[in-house]
Amino acid sequence: MKFLFKLALHVAANALAIFLAAYFLEQIDFNGDWVDYLIVGAILTATNLIIRPILKIVSAPIIFITMGLFALVINAAILFAVDWFVDALIINSLMGYVWGSLIIAVVNAIIIGAYKKTKHEND
Repeated sequence: MKFLFKLALHVAANALAIFLAAYFLEQIDFNGDWVDYLIVGAILTATNLIIRPILKIVSAPIIFITMGLFALVINAAILFAVDWFVDALIINSLMGYVWGSLIIAVVNAIIIGAYKKTKHEND
């Protein structure tokens, strides 16, 4: 049951992050309703759980050499894949992918970090 709650939290956090990225960045456009946001959040969560760890393991030496900056390239590539897969999400430029992945990372860090902090306080 904990796993399903954490999965739903990640989906909701990614949906909110996509909403905020589309709101603040003019390079990102989203043509859909809240259900489409949840679908994009679910797809982004699935790619982050399945594909992202594989990419990080394969590119670990490059991530080490660039002191972690290549992880941003991986996040932008995952966002590109989600953009290619979903018609409602439209990202117009390379900087849209970079800034969008930064916004998504910050929103996820805040939401998941707040959940982990309250979880440890309740234990």
